[in-house]
Amino acid sequence: MLKATLKIADLENFDPVVKGCSIEFGESCIWPFQHKSLESSLVKSTEQWFFVIRERQGAADGAGVHSVVIDHASTDQFRQHYQKCMHWPLDFIVIEAARRGPRLRVRAGHIGSLPIYFHVEERARTVTLSWDFVEFLDKSRAIDAEIIAHHLSMRTFYSARQACVGVNLLTAGSTLYVDRSETSFEYGATTSSAPELSGREEGDHVLEFSDTLQAVVRSRPTTFCASAVELSGGMDSASVAIAVGESVASLACGGILLGDGSSPKQIDRRASTLSALNCRDHKVEMCAHMPAIDLDLDLKGRLPLNSEYYLEAFGSLWDRFRGDGCEIIWSGIGGDELCARFSSDEGEPRSPSSPHLDIALGVAEDLLTKRGLDAARSSFLFSAPLSATLSTTLLASLCHARPLATRGLWPVRPFGDPRLINFGAKLPFALRSGKELLRSYLRERLGSDVFPHGYAKETFALVLPKAIAARADIISSQLASCALADFGLVSQEAVMALLNRVITTHEFSATSTLARFLWAERFVRQLC
Repeated sequence: MLKATLKIADLENFDPVVKGCSIEFGESCIWPFQHKSLESSLVKSTEQWFFVIRERQGAADGAGVHSVVIDHASTDQFRQHYQKCMHWPLDFIVIEAARRGPRLRVRAGHIGSLPIYFHVEERARTVTLSWDFVEFLDKSRAIDAEIIAHHLSMRTFYSARQACVGVNLLTAGSTLYVDRSETSFEYGATTSSAPELSGREEGDHVLEFSDTLQAVVRSRPTTFCASAVELSGGMDSASVAIAVGESVASLACGGILLGDGSSPKQIDRRASTLSALNCRDHKVEMCAHMPAIDLDLDLKGRLPLNSEYYLEAFGSLWDRFRGDGCEIIWSGIGGDELCARFSSDEGEPRSPSSPHLDIALGVAEDLLTKRGLDAARSSFLFSAPLSATLSTTLLASLCHARPLATRGLWPVRPFGDPRLINFGAKLPFALRSGKELLRSYLRERLGSDVFPHGYAKETFALVLPKAIAARADIISSQLASCALADFGLVSQEAVMALLNRVITTHEFSATSTLARFLWAERFVRQLC
């Protein structure tokens, strides 16, 4: 949500002032992300100050990022403004500073819409903050072998600790503290799951879900920010599209058409949803925007370790939204987690994807050397924070946040909002199982059973095998020199065997493992 360079020594000697779109004091500067759905303020008292940038609520007046300055706040006024920030229902970042010490604290909201990374230069006691990880690639060129090894072994994590040593992520709900001699980081507080609701009719649950989803949508400034919805053809995105369509006067939709065996059914489901909306639709054909797998990225094309596999297709869609004048991009990310299974649930069969995951884990370990295996099996001390929003939702959002921000687009994932997460945690298992809640909601809105039990879902499973096979000679040539093998984390012979296996069989589990490796290899090459 912002970028900043903050020198601890400047906190003691200079008073922050607004200059254009930035906040400056001494050699330090804060650059808020410029977007109409955000607002910012600077509150100052005699001994301390804080700056906040946060998502603007739907009922707010005006548009655009603006820094409202409150000078000479009393102790009570300062505390009131600060507490309001800490209890803000949408996303936020707060930078607070005390002249005595001097000391600095940075806090993040729980939603993780556009999270920021940080680097602390120990000698100069300078803190660098940015939502763009790529900006840190010149600051730290040393890889964290444990993070890379865990990534290669197919383990999903959303963590403060990142693949570059010294660069960390201010995760949802976390706090960074820095003074003249100390640097510390704390994850957010644990939130307990609410008990299941009981003694209520199914219709009440669907109505409550509808009302809560509408409240989440209307809490955003849709009156002066044009909206677009990513509409894939599944229940998650369809539910979000219907809810947004009921709240905005003008809406754009867009989806990636896969063009394989699932495409006709995907098109039909999208058409059924679109028929209930008054919107413009943008279709992107996957065959025209296949992943361009290149292990040697130029400086302009540098990417973080955690990035979208299908960035070319999504990028084309987002560019169309931007060209259509859209500013807020809604997605169904988090629908699986909203209807997640809890440890107390009984009787649910294993997910169909579980066997594939088990195979992929075995294939992934076959790639690793002994050093890589030891690192991958190390204690998970850098695991994701315990917060209302599940780590898988946060990680999926993270992969899209940077490319959206570079286009000036603001992401909103309603299913990652704490209000819906808390609602989902209270649902009876019968409504979470198979996403029966969403199915009932859509049946009421669309007037027919567009998503029957057992319907064939669209899948990206065939995309990467085709993309890898199409560039097999180039990939094989590039892998004649393997950075991860040079680091001692993978066996180059095992990598080449896996590449040939994917080209020959198009096997899903093998492809998932190889894609993890290719993205990690590409990332590490940027640092060599």
